[in-house]
Amino acid sequence: MPAVNRKKTTRRAIRLRELKPSEIPDIFPLIHLHNATVTRPVFTARLADMLPFGYRVVAAFDGARMVGISGFWVHSRFWCGRHLDIDNFFVHPDYRARGIGRRLVAWLEKRALAEQCQLMVLDAYADSFLAHRFYHRQGFVATGTHFTKLPGSLTPWALKR
Repeated sequence: MPAVNRKKTTRRAIRLRELKPSEIPDIFPLIHLHNATVTRPVFTARLADMLPFGYRVVAAFDGARMVGISGFWVHSRFWCGRHLDIDNFFVHPDYRARGIGRRLVAWLEKRALAEQCQLMVLDAYADSFLAHRFYHRQGFVATGTHFTKLPGSLTPWALKR
């Protein structure tokens, strides 16, 4: 197995804050690193679809460098009521194992409480065992299975990441 090239990073205090809507396009480099099939045009089109439905982002910064993100929505569903839905949770590989993910979850939990949510929910790729372990350590439990289907087809959707 090839060695992972980890750049040396300075140990400044990591700051977390919610991005202004005008800053959300700045998350593209981390989204693309998380999912290389999301090109700039795809990202721009999807973000334009998401923002009117209340998509928001909290980001972690090392100085001016964005090193972690989590998108989220606050909305309601019949099965669980008002909830905070976490999406695109990602910490740059050079910054992992520093507690940034844990801090992002804590920030999101505080926001969920402020927004009077009864639940926090998220999807994780079925084969992302390290992510599963992380979320379990943060108090999440797997309570269902996320199913996908290509409309008009019986061909399975192949996850491309």
